[in-house]
Amino acid sequence: MSVVNHSGSGESTVSVLAKPEMFDALVPQLRPGDVTLVQLAHNDKTTTAAQYRANLTQIVERVRATGATPVLVTPIVRLRFDGDQLNSTGLIETAAGSLPQHVRDVAADLDVDLIDLTALSEELVEGLGPVDAQPIYLVRENGDRTHTSWYGAGVYADLVAAELRTLGLVPERYWR
Repeated sequence: MSVVNHSGSGESTVSVLAKPEMFDALVPQLRPGDVTLVQLAHNDKTTTAAQYRANLTQIVERVRATGATPVLVTPIVRLRFDGDQLNSTGLIETAAGSLPQHVRDVAADLDVDLIDLTALSEELVEGLGPVDAQPIYLVRENGDRTHTSWYGAGVYADLVAAELRTLGLVPERYWR
């Protein structure tokens, strides 16, 4: 099994589809049986709801056309609290509405597997609280409350791996 990462910092559904070196470069590499995780939201804050949903739909349809299996993944929460609860910025809510909810809706509409990483990360981060959740993010290094530390990347990767196993998308022989 191998993992190929076709992401880039600052990318949105709009830019990933517009730049030939992004999604267009990925599609020819996909084969039947491949699992393709799609997680785009944090940088879609100015994308309209209709465009965001259309972009996700296009990505899913193009992945499916290769015989690969698309999996939509809602974004991790940002470390933005009001008291002991994440606020709307933390929950990735924009003028277009809740981006995680749009992902959930597209997954349901297209009958695509979904990893609700927003819900999982919300439970984790709110359970830890605004101070104890800080090591997951780059807060202590540069004040960043969106991007993860190395530690946080591992925490969230474990959550995604557990969901992939639950969904049966990775053969059992790959699990220890």
